[in-house]
Order: sequence, then C-alpha cells, then structure tokens
Amino acid sequence: METWAIFTGDIVNSSAMSRGELSAAFDRLAEAAEIIAAWQDAPTRLTRFRGDGWQLSVRPTLTFRAAMVLRATVRRGAKTADTRIAIGIGPASLTGSDLADADGEALVASGHALDAMPRDRRLIAPNAPLALQCALPLADRLATGWTMRQAEVAYYMLAPDRPAQAALADSLGLTQQSVQGHVTAAGLDEVFEVCSLLESEEKLE
Repeated sequence: METWAIFTGDIVNSSAMSRGELSAAFDRLAEAAEIIAAWQDAPTRLTRFRGDGWQLSVRPTLTFRAAMVLRATVRRGAKTADTRIAIGIGPASLTGSDLADADGEALVASGHALDAMPRDRRLIAPNAPLALQCALPLADRLATGWTMRQAEVAYYMLAPDRPAQAALADSLGLTQQSVQGHVTAAGLDEVFEVCSLLESEEKLE
C-alpha cells in the first residue's frame, strides 16, 4: 500500500443551508479537488457521503497546503460557510474513481479523528508527524477568521506556483494594493512559510 493523507470532512451547520447552498459548497470542494489533483499528479477521488460528508486523498507532502485550500474554497462562497477536516496519514489501498472501496490505516484514522474532533476545532490530524500536528491548530484559528474575500485570495495564492498579485488583482477586479492587504490580513505570508517547511520531503514521508 502507498502512504496517503486521507481527508474526511463535513460541512459546518449544513442543516441550516438550503439544498442549493449545500450543493454550491460541494461544487467548490470539487473544483478545489481538481486543482489539488493537478498539483500531485494523481486523482483525489473526492467522495460525498451522508449528505454533508466528504472524503478525498492527498499526497502526504501536500497535506497542509491542501487543507488550507479546502477551508478557503468553502469560506469564499459565504461568510459563515466552513468545513471540518480530519486527516489520517498512513497506508491506504485506493481503487476506482472514488473512495467507496478504499481501505487502510489512513482511512480508519481519518474517520475516527472526525468522530472525536473537539467542538472548537475544524482541522485535526492526530496521527500526523509532529511538525504538522503543531502547525494545524494555529492554521485552524487563522482560517476560521478569514472573510470571504480573504478566503478567495487565499484560494488562489496557495497554489504551489502562486500567481503574481497584479495578475490576481486583474482577474478578481481588485487593485494590487487590495490583494496585498488581503494577503497580509489572512496571514498568508506565514502560511507560505509553513507550506515550504512541511513540503520538505523528509518532514512528512
């Protein structure tokens, strides 16, 4: 079996959403999953279950970056929208186009982590390497405070080959100064540093 990071999540307060709002949140997750798949040159196998639940598979070195992008993509759709994410890292056998028939330690750890997640947390990885375990609570607090616009900027700027701020400003109909302001307010420069550290191969493999 290969080593994978399995993400198991659900949409926060989904019972208060209309069917259209929940569908839109999953559309944004699907878009982000395709982007992550391109980063890792492997499918993420995004799988929806129990109405508001979802799972996907990520290369371990991209765990932190992918988690932040998934938080960002949900939040950019509505100011109170969010998703919980529990991550299990370990061996996993992945077959087919989704995770319905997948098995392995990573899936078990991820599912158990979501079931046991504290009420005040939305991002957790109990069996992850220590560096990632230390980074996630701070990242969780940061992402929870993002505005919709900060989340939108984060969604694009968190790409491994992130766009120039001027180009992103043009595509979003903003000024470069506004984009820089959102980068600063969202704490993205610090997030970039953590991504660089955790994506060093020896940290998560």
